[in-house]
Amino acid sequence: MTETCETPWHDHQWGQLYWLESGVINVETGKAQWTVTPGSVGWTPKDCTHKVKFFTSVQVYVLNLEYSDAEGFPNEPRVSGMNTFLETLLQRTVECDRSSYPQSYIDHLVALLAYEVARLQELPLRLPLPLDRRARNIADELLKSPSSHLSQEQLASQWGVSVRTLSRIFSKQTGLTFSQWRQQSKIITSLALIQKGLSISEVAEQSGYTNVSAYIEAFRQRFGETPGKFQVKLI
Repeated sequence: MTETCETPWHDHQWGQLYWLESGVINVETGKAQWTVTPGSVGWTPKDCTHKVKFFTSVQVYVLNLEYSDAEGFPNEPRVSGMNTFLETLLQRTVECDRSSYPQSYIDHLVALLAYEVARLQELPLRLPLPLDRRARNIADELLKSPSSHLSQEQLASQWGVSVRTLSRIFSKQTGLTFSQWRQQSKIITSLALIQKGLSISEVAEQSGYTNVSAYIEAFRQRFGETPGKFQVKLI
């Protein structure tokens, strides 16, 4: 996929697994947004209303899985770290011709896949979203314009809510203070800018950082490596 596009809100009677060779995608539900990158695997369960944004130059595989609740797939969306065995298992599942194997083989393959997906460690690529409409409008604005320098007071005034109420809403509905949420959103949305091949200084500026070193350190604390090293995996 070579152009940025976004699906409408939708759901399925089946679960979906996403894994990428390159690029970045965002999966959003009413409660949170997840970013899927190379080296990770994204999961949305059946009947989960969501939309997906595919960024430029994405090479993504999507596996649709019909399953029963007893098979043990996670009940909530997530992004987890990929491992070699799961990658091999996913490839085997994609290439499997159902007409050439008995149903018992397919059932065992799906059961093994469920077990592996459920035991993976979740990655820090989840951004919780507030349910309150005023707070959600502010969150959406900051996600669209991460370089915005509007203060919390200015944003609260713009959307007709007090600073105190806004702080309480974010803490209660996202588990983060407003400033923590804003910091996290800047780091996560910067992944799409990194994927475009921009210099790290440009990424920092467009993500709302006036100091490149501060951005690099915030990124390193969250992902355990510098954005420069992470960029190599995405391009």
